[in-house]
Amino acid sequence: MALDVHLFWAFLVVFVRASALCLQAPVFGSRLVPVPVRVGLSAILAIALAPLVKSSVGSPPAEWLPLILRLVSEALIGLVMGYGVSLIIGAAAMAGELLDMKMGFGLMQLLNPVSSFPTSLLAQFHYLLAMALFALVDGHHLLLLALARSFELSGGAGDLTSLAEQGVRGMVWLAGEMMGLCVQIAAPAGGVLLIVDAAMAAVSRAVPQVPIWLIGMPGKVAMGFIAIGASLPALVSISSRMTDLTARFLGECLKALGL
Repeated sequence: MALDVHLFWAFLVVFVRASALCLQAPVFGSRLVPVPVRVGLSAILAIALAPLVKSSVGSPPAEWLPLILRLVSEALIGLVMGYGVSLIIGAAAMAGELLDMKMGFGLMQLLNPVSSFPTSLLAQFHYLLAMALFALVDGHHLLLLALARSFELSGGAGDLTSLAEQGVRGMVWLAGEMMGLCVQIAAPAGGVLLIVDAAMAAVSRAVPQVPIWLIGMPGKVAMGFIAIGASLPALVSISSRMTDLTARFLGECLKALGL
């Protein structure tokens, strides 16, 4: 049986882009997911999509250098898509870091099982919760759909300079959105902690003999946990904002590929 070169090329292109996506994307890119599972998932996606995108991917380059540059471009597209969505989820971890500093937990570090890097208590809690909500609202399905649509709009990646320019613009825009999302998540509990700090400062000013910062710290921590618990329903509603940002970012990526 003769090998279909065009079909094999389509498989290779999809496999490279899907592998890069699974390397950085939330849920798929977690270190808890073994590498063979990620490679197998990328291969399954490539097998499923290769016959569908065979015509849009085009013919393989005849020279080695254009072929390598094409595969590098495909990997860059997958990395940008996956890393951009990871930044959106990372806004929850950043909010947790801010609350940790306000509650005095900034020096307490735990090993994050997802990233294998030390992180603070509330940052890890918010990140894992945001990732669970992302999977609950089918964010991973949205990511896979965007991967398939990226080949329909443009089977061939553009030159590396154009892709890098589009990627930098997307990351700058996404960083601003990430900061806004971080403030939205941390604002309820952060506001309560700010009021507690102001009250403790007023008491310390009125009665300087009382070591209010030593006595009041357990109360501040308790108020912080109560505020975080009360704001969890708001975090669930903010997850829809995460989904909207994910859809918008992936839409911008697809629009850039379609140009």
